[in-house]
Amino acid sequence: MADRREALRPLRRRAPGDEDSQASSAYPAHWEADIALHDGSAAHLRPILPTDAEALQAFHQRQSEHSRYLRFFAPMPRLSPRDLERFTHVDHRDRVAFVVLVGDEIIAVARYDRIAPQAAEVAFNVSDARQGSGLASVLLEHLAAAARERGLSIFTAEVLPQNAKMINVFTEAGFDVERSLDDGVVMVSFRIDPTARSLAVMAEREHRAEAQAMERLLHPESVLLIGVSSRADSAGGRFLSALELSGYRGAVHVVSREQMELRGHRTHARITDVPGTIDLAVIALRPAACLEAIEECASIGVRSVVIPTEGFTDSEHGRDLQRQLVARARLHGMRLLGPGSLGFLRTGEDAISLSLAPAMPRPGPVALAGQSSALSALLLAGTDTRGIGIHEFVGAGNRADVSLNDTLQHWQDDEDVGVIALALESMGNPRKFTRLARRLTRRVPLIVLRPPGVDHAPGHDVRPSTLSRRALGQVLDSAGVVQATGVDHLLDITDALGRQGLPHGPRVGLLSNTAALGAALRGAADQARLQIVADNRSVPLAPDPRLIQRAFTSMAALGEVDLVIAGMLDPLSGDALEVIRQMATVARHSEVVLLVCLITDADRYGAVQRAVRTDPDLPPVHATPHAALRAAAGMLAATLRPAADDEEPAHREDLDRAAARDLVDRLLPDPAPPTLDLAAEDVRALLAAYGIPLLEAHPIRDGDDAVSRAQEIGYPVALKSTDPVLRHRADLGGVRLSIPDDVQLRHAVEAMGRDLSYSSAPLEVQAMAPPGVPMVVRSVEDPSLGPVVSLSVAGDATDLLDDIAYAIPPFSETAAAGLVDAPASAVKLRGTRGLPRADRTALADLVVRIGLLAEDLPELSRLELYPVLVGQDGVSMVGATAQLSPAPNRTDGARRVLSGPAGS
Repeated sequence: MADRREALRPLRRRAPGDEDSQASSAYPAHWEADIALHDGSAAHLRPILPTDAEALQAFHQRQSEHSRYLRFFAPMPRLSPRDLERFTHVDHRDRVAFVVLVGDEIIAVARYDRIAPQAAEVAFNVSDARQGSGLASVLLEHLAAAARERGLSIFTAEVLPQNAKMINVFTEAGFDVERSLDDGVVMVSFRIDPTARSLAVMAEREHRAEAQAMERLLHPESVLLIGVSSRADSAGGRFLSALELSGYRGAVHVVSREQMELRGHRTHARITDVPGTIDLAVIALRPAACLEAIEECASIGVRSVVIPTEGFTDSEHGRDLQRQLVARARLHGMRLLGPGSLGFLRTGEDAISLSLAPAMPRPGPVALAGQSSALSALLLAGTDTRGIGIHEFVGAGNRADVSLNDTLQHWQDDEDVGVIALALESMGNPRKFTRLARRLTRRVPLIVLRPPGVDHAPGHDVRPSTLSRRALGQVLDSAGVVQATGVDHLLDITDALGRQGLPHGPRVGLLSNTAALGAALRGAADQARLQIVADNRSVPLAPDPRLIQRAFTSMAALGEVDLVIAGMLDPLSGDALEVIRQMATVARHSEVVLLVCLITDADRYGAVQRAVRTDPDLPPVHATPHAALRAAAGMLAATLRPAADDEEPAHREDLDRAAARDLVDRLLPDPAPPTLDLAAEDVRALLAAYGIPLLEAHPIRDGDDAVSRAQEIGYPVALKSTDPVLRHRADLGGVRLSIPDDVQLRHAVEAMGRDLSYSSAPLEVQAMAPPGVPMVVRSVEDPSLGPVVSLSVAGDATDLLDDIAYAIPPFSETAAAGLVDAPASAVKLRGTRGLPRADRTALADLVVRIGLLAEDLPELSRLELYPVLVGQDGVSMVGATAQLSPAPNRTDGARRVLSGPAGS
């Protein structure tokens, strides 16, 4: 793919200095990004700069003669001064180039040159040592995103037939590639609009790279501890103790200036004195010293870093220092866990503890992660109290680099993980989190705690969401996430799932040995809306344990229940633990999940809990019906994970995406204002491009104009104010409906003009819609979540009660139908109290179309359809407003980035 045909493309080629003849765009800083490579390392991607000439020449000369020939169709041992000038001086519009850096070294270059209004030719050059690391595919994504932003839709390339790797980059990216052979060169052409296949390919590559990064971090073969002292309470010393107690079998290096040897380990005075390449370094130093340590770690080839140090959130200087830490680590290809991380641990044969956990937990199937050290410590204390079996634990700290999204990528393919529990104080990329959760929860339950009131934790760089906490909760629900209300709730669900797995179905049996306890269980079960299929409260309260064992056996062995909650009021005689042990044996053989509520004195309850803590075959035992039922509800929520998101997104063939894109590009100037309210005719045109017709409406000047317009539309008509407050408010005099003829229309115009004299907004005449249930459908471009669609029944009561349903597009057919049914007041659509059923299918189709529109146009910052009248046969869009804003850098768009300082 060469520059040999440039003479035929005057738009592409300019002599040095010719850039002044066309105003260059400002440096697009939002194109900068940190990226993850297939081997788990990181790199920095940015637009090329004139100052990169020397580094670009060095990159070119490091390439093999074969690579240079494949790129330029000629050996070219050096780039001429003219070439360097042309390659490094770009206008960021018609000529765009990206470089990828590790440290100060360029390891890859990609560029496009516009050859037609909608088309550009692309070229890539990846370092010989880095070929096969996924760089070309990442560069293609970023180059395509920049090109789409600059109004391009087609990429072309010229590739030598022997350059199979480059041809595969295009064909395997998921685009529809056309190829032809011309004069011994393969001519490649493809549209760069994201496709379902290209997005799926990107997601899979992202998964592999991020999972590999976590694999490198969590499975080090050599560990370097920096900042270890002889003090027992020092963070570095505690990490060393944990590492030793875990039985870690890899190489351990210690940096300490106190003494030559520490606990049998030879120490080094400086990081640069440590021999060999190090997989993982723990930097337990004060914040200011961590920055210098990062540079020294890079000099000896450290691959990953854990920083337990707190104090990065105390001031703006500390927060800036944290951003510098991440930027430097990634620039050198390293990934960073922390700062403020409690570390990580893993049980089993390959055990390791690089954490501040007081003890190693019991091995088991639970993957556990938290953010702040305080929250992580609560989780570990709770697992120890309950005896929860842990496979891996990760404390993300301030999640300045490695986030909980990365842990999900890692655990997705780990067959030893049977349940995942997360406690998070903020979500840097909720849209990506929900995308990963949809995929992950098909295999394992995902339990999430968002502590109330901690949505913006100190030290967590997050984009503020404009949506309510409840809205994000709905989005997580739709992804199959089970949400916990507190640490105890999270751990109760996790413990139950870790010990017994998912119930096979939703059928619940209640068993109790007193009527009062049985009533309490049933009340809690009804409040949790569980499906109770058996309720036995007649077991005698007697010392003989065989009575309750037999009752449980008869309930569990019939195959009619999936989960049993056994309530036991302890008669304080006999062995309650033995009863529970026998029921657990029956439950395992009957494939029934068992939860126990034991009412007894403190000593006997403590003895039972100690046994449960050490014996994974025993079921969880709770002290109250509420706690037992709450855990059961969480287990069943994981079992009944919504299936809607497993379907492919819905498509519509009658969309004119090009017309909508052209309209937005025409209306939104460059530079654009923060928001631009669209005129009514532009809103109508935008919606029409996506098959969403608005009822015909015309502004009027007077009664004669109103009559003329009404005759064009056809009676009956509606007369309404165009004032935003009054236009849909008949109760405020802003609307007159079902006007049947010219005479009454003239009277209505006169009366409304008099009654609304305080408003300067003109009136309009609109076609009447068939009767129906009034709804509101909105779309907003949220800074954190991207496009979010909401739906509610129209009316003040709905807004006051917050009876609004939210979801992230694109929607499958089932997901759209689920959004329609989600508001409590949507029962009105089902035809209650003698009213006819509304056309919910047509409303779901509208939801799909709005979702597609919002996905395709990030500039659409806000869209509101109000009212949407849902009749017996179809929907009528009565009114709509829309706003445009400059396209945001979406947190989960069509290019792979690492979140953080240079990411999204």
